[in-house]
Amino acid sequence: MTVRPEVVLARLATLGEMLAVLGGLAGSNAELRKDPLLRLALERALHVAAEAAFDIGHHVLAGRGAPVPAKYREVLPALASAGIVPAELAARLAGLAGLRNVLVHDYARIDHALLWDLVDGRLEDLRGLAHALSELPELRSPPA
Repeated sequence: MTVRPEVVLARLATLGEMLAVLGGLAGSNAELRKDPLLRLALERALHVAAEAAFDIGHHVLAGRGAPVPAKYREVLPALASAGIVPAELAARLAGLAGLRNVLVHDYARIDHALLWDLVDGRLEDLRGLAHALSELPELRSPPA
């Protein structure tokens, strides 16, 4: 298997859209944060951003012939080991897999205050991940 740029680029576009949504939600005032529709938007944007990042990671690792982790929490360290994302960034995003699992499986007990804190304080880490993934050599056009 090889890395298919169209697959990565489509997921990067989705990740970019979710980062734009999250950026628009960051810093929302306390009254807005009580709005159930905004909370749902926050949850879904974080979920889709995480899924896009993990999908890209799985695809790139498989495309390069590297072992594909069975668990989401192993994807970012595998990308760091492969030199695709900086190890410090992967470490800062270590909780992304757990967050994804809570959003998908344990949705009845989501701590929205924690989600808002993540958007306000950790959005740059997600942007950094998107940037690192967008720099993949497989996405560069071959020389003419």
